Amino acid sequence: MRSRSLDFLITTTILERGVTFPGIDVLVLKADDRIFSSAALVQIAGRVGRNTERPGGQVLLYCSTRSSSVKACDRQIKQMNQKARQLS
Repeated sequence: MRSRSLDFLITTTILERGVTFPGIDVLVLKADDRIFSSAALVQIAGRVGRNTERPGGQVLLYCSTRSSSVKACDRQIKQMNQKARQLS
């Protein structure tokens, strides 16, 4: 990981806080599962864009239905991005 030679990393929700991998995109499988609260999804999505060389990235939430947690996560991220644009 430190040599930046990873193409991908598979993890559990234990990775959601306090870990930074520069230049990553995030894919959450079964994001509509009840294990994922909206807060957890936002934290997981927050791993993206933590690098000045690549401040953006993709967050993909794969799910069979847009659960209330997925909808709330989407809404919160859009609100935070809007606030960030206003402050820029």
